[in-house]
Amino acid sequence: MAAEVTLFLSASAISAASNWASWHLVWRHEGTGEQKRELKDTLFWILFSYLLPFLPFVFIMLGEEGSESIGPLLTKWSLSILCVLLGVLMSGQAMSSWSWKQKNKTDALPEHAMKHFNWTMGLTATAGIVWLILLFWLVI
Repeated sequence: MAAEVTLFLSASAISAASNWASWHLVWRHEGTGEQKRELKDTLFWILFSYLLPFLPFVFIMLGEEGSESIGPLLTKWSLSILCVLLGVLMSGQAMSSWSWKQKNKTDALPEHAMKHFNWTMGLTATAGIVWLILLFWLVI
C-alpha cells in the first residue's frame, strides 16, 4: 500500500516539477515580445500544469489504498485514464521540445535558457515514462 502511494506521489511531483522548470527556466524566454496573459489563461495553465499531475495521487488516496471513499473499479479506471493522459502529455512535451531543438539550431532562446533546456527536456521525458510504467505495472 505505501509503495503505490509513494510511487504515485513521486510521479506527480516529478511532473509538476518538470512543468515548473520547463516554463520558468526555458520557455518563458522564447520570443521577443512579452505578452500579458489574462487571468483565465493563467488559471487554466496553473490547473493544467500543477494540479492535474496530482489527480492520480488523489484517486489512489480515495480508493482502496487510502480512505476507501470510492470503489476499486472506479479507482482502477480513473488511474488508468489519468496515467495514459499524463504519460502521453509528458512524453509529447518532451518530443515537442526535442523536435523544436532540432529545427531551431540557431539562438532562438537566450544562452541562460539553453543551459536548462536539455535537463528539463530529460525530466519531462522521465515523467512521461514513469506514468506509462505506472500504468502497466500497477494499474493494468
